[in-house]
Amino acid sequence: MSKDFDFESSTVSWETLWEQQVEASAAMALWRKPHDDKRYLLVDSSGGSPVEHLDLVQLPAGFLVAPFIGAPLLFHAEKIYVSDVPEKKIQVQAGFQAFTQSPKRADFEYWVQASIEQIKQGHFQKVVLSRTDEAFLDPNFSMMASFEALCAEYPNAFVCAIYEPQSRQVWLCATPEILVSQDAQGIFKTISLAGTQSAILPDGQVISSQDARWSQKEIEEQAFVSRYIIECFKKIRLREYIENGPKTIKAGNLLHLKTEYLVDTKALGFPTLPGVMLELLHPTSAVCGTPKEAAIAWISQAEKHDRGFYSGYLGPVNLANEIDLFVNLRTVKIQKNADGYAATYFAGCGITEDSDPEKEWMETEMKCQTLQRVLTINASL
Repeated sequence: MSKDFDFESSTVSWETLWEQQVEASAAMALWRKPHDDKRYLLVDSSGGSPVEHLDLVQLPAGFLVAPFIGAPLLFHAEKIYVSDVPEKKIQVQAGFQAFTQSPKRADFEYWVQASIEQIKQGHFQKVVLSRTDEAFLDPNFSMMASFEALCAEYPNAFVCAIYEPQSRQVWLCATPEILVSQDAQGIFKTISLAGTQSAILPDGQVISSQDARWSQKEIEEQAFVSRYIIECFKKIRLREYIENGPKTIKAGNLLHLKTEYLVDTKALGFPTLPGVMLELLHPTSAVCGTPKEAAIAWISQAEKHDRGFYSGYLGPVNLANEIDLFVNLRTVKIQKNADGYAATYFAGCGITEDSDPEKEWMETEMKCQTLQRVLTINASL
């Protein structure tokens, strides 16, 4: 439940504070909301705790993070630090070595084609397959520098870094996709976001949102997600909502199709809507497929990697009477080892009957590059 906070002040830099809390095995979340200058750093010395019941408005204030499949964790708002501007401008170090990934393209395109055949046979209508890229980062890698670089690169995105002490992993993301949110006035929001194309032509010219042209495959892919949200509304007999879109939005160097759905929960007397919709929506067809159960079963067969927190959700809950949960996209897992820092980049694509394996591979390339070009020069392509 929401409470008022006295934001903490720190006598050391946030970089030093972060390193100290890592050594203390504390859970941490650092974030900046879209179109906002404030940075928040939450520290939970307990390491976080699993959440069994998703009545969001009744949860203690904190930061919620959930995997693609599995129970979410709550990082409790034990301490929260806030800053209006970056502490200093710092450059992100370049990477210096990449893992070998030559078999990955053939394997990914094989499973895309196999998915298309499954769709044609009527097993499901759409499925989202993901893959990974791996790279070594500079031994002097700075998490705070990387976070600030992403804030600068993606002003329209939710930029976040979390540290989960049990796995000793950092997850860094810059995601444009709201899963569920509710502001202090009780306005609930969710969006359907799908369809991807580069915002930059081969000659370097930038495509404006107004000039974007979408294929039938991309339009249908986004429509699947929109229909899924409306079906969730129907399940709870909710008819009073506002639908805006679809329209083209820009996220970094990519363009997407977005439709927004708004509900006045105070007018409807439905304050628990965020938790109800979260349980219905996650994982959405934008990260899973349609129908959900069949798509998840196929993903478990086709993907050899563990998605972890990729395509799960994360964000602050019940701070200043607001809930802001985002789908964990454009994300990289960073783990320190004896050789330095190893980065695992995640990207996925929605596959329909009209998909082309080569184009789907290129879509995942573009998505991986949204983080690779900020964090490392020599990431695997």
